[in-house]
Formats: sequence, structure tokens, C-alpha cells
Amino acid sequence: MNYLTVSTKDVRHIVKATFPSYKRRQVVIKTSETVTFHDLNWSGGSRSEYRACSVDGKPIDSRVNMNGPAPWANPFEGKQITLPVGAVIVEGGYFCGKTSMLYIHVHPENMPKFLTA
Repeated sequence: MNYLTVSTKDVRHIVKATFPSYKRRQVVIKTSETVTFHDLNWSGGSRSEYRACSVDGKPIDSRVNMNGPAPWANPFEGKQITLPVGAVIVEGGYFCGKTSMLYIHVHPENMPKFLTA
């Protein structure tokens, strides 16, 4: 898996579509064909949240709350999905009670759109 750290300004359309209240200056872009959901429930002030949008920043409607079920009955914990071409999964959440950095999971075919000249 490869990754690239970019300014939030460079991917503002994706941040706005998924985590509009995100205020940090950097975002990490990870290339992968799959994404595994992990740490969906609170543990020590930390948890992960996942949201999806198109590469162009159009939100993908998802009414499923992966953080809702109890930890022992959460069907999404540890689930691995194939990342479709043309869409991104954005991983955010909290680490020790503070907003964590965003990780944009991108299919390798879409990565050239995120590289600057």
C-alpha cells in the first residue's frame, strides 16, 4: 500500500463531502483495492468513522450507521470491502478524544487524479 500526505486544500471537495467540520491542515491518501473497517466502537476515547464519496466529491448516500451496534454485535467490524473505481472511502474519527487525521482510501486507478504536477 502506498500513501501520500497532501494539504487539505488539495482535496477540499472530498473533505467537504465526507467530514465537513474537519479543520486539520493535512490529509493522507492511501492507495488500495480493499478497505477493512476497524475500531468502529469507542475504546479509550478513540474510534474510527467511515464515509464515502465519488472522486469528484459527490457524497454517496449511506444511511447505515456502522458505529451504532454494540461492539460484540457489530457486523461491520473487521469487514473488508473492495474499493470501487471512481469512489473513495474516507476514514476519520477520534484518537484519545481529539479529531484524528483523515485517510482517503483510493483505488490505484484513481490515484493519478490526486498527484500534482
